[in-house]
Amino acid sequence: MDPPSQQTLLVVIFVAIVANLFLAIGLLIGPRLGDRSRGRSLAVDGAVGAGIAAMSNGASRNGRSPLGLMGPPEATAPPLDPETGFDLSPVWARWLEEEEARVRRYRRSATVVIVEVEGLDRLVERFGAEAAGRLIPPVATTMRRHARETDRLARLGAVRFGALLPETDEISAINYVERIRMACDTWLEAGGVAARLAIGWAEANNGRTMDAALMSAEDRLNADRRHERLTSDNGAGTEDGVTETEPADAEA
Repeated sequence: MDPPSQQTLLVVIFVAIVANLFLAIGLLIGPRLGDRSRGRSLAVDGAVGAGIAAMSNGASRNGRSPLGLMGPPEATAPPLDPETGFDLSPVWARWLEEEEARVRRYRRSATVVIVEVEGLDRLVERFGAEAAGRLIPPVATTMRRHARETDRLARLGAVRFGALLPETDEISAINYVERIRMACDTWLEAGGVAARLAIGWAEANNGRTMDAALMSAEDRLNADRRHERLTSDNGAGTEDGVTETEPADAEA
């Protein structure tokens, strides 16, 4: 075979030089193009992420999920009685239902206590509603001070309060009843106020429903109220057993 001519060798060398030149250019420019592509991809991802976050924040403010579904409403605490800080009747009713279910399930006792300020109506007639109303916060403070952390307290009316004592039978509840009665009687008598607490209580257990306990507590409250009125009418003092001293703010 004849050796390649000089012209053929020059062509091969030229082709090799051009190929090496294109290879070098590719090695230099390729990484930069890759970086730009990755940068554009990251920018797009960031924009999409920001858009989703904005949609999510806007949806949260509107109570909707990012998919447009209604989310759960924000929980709001039930209103409290402004004078005492106690919960009100709707919350009290829910407590009784929940506690009755617990009593049935675990066969444990709970006691309901109903408290009324007896004689406040006569104070309203003599001194006015504002003066008589000063007695309400100290009574609530006394009930809270002698209650446990697990006890539930509510204001059920103008002069009526409720206490739910979990894990407490009727006999044990007497301790709470007598403590708040004694504490309130002490500062009421010291202030010369002819008003007392009328209290009824009863136990709910496996053999007695919460409704039955409430009825028994109401009966005991009425008996205590009659006793207080009889004592007040026969006691010393001015007409109707009301002293002439206007009720002052009491510190329970």
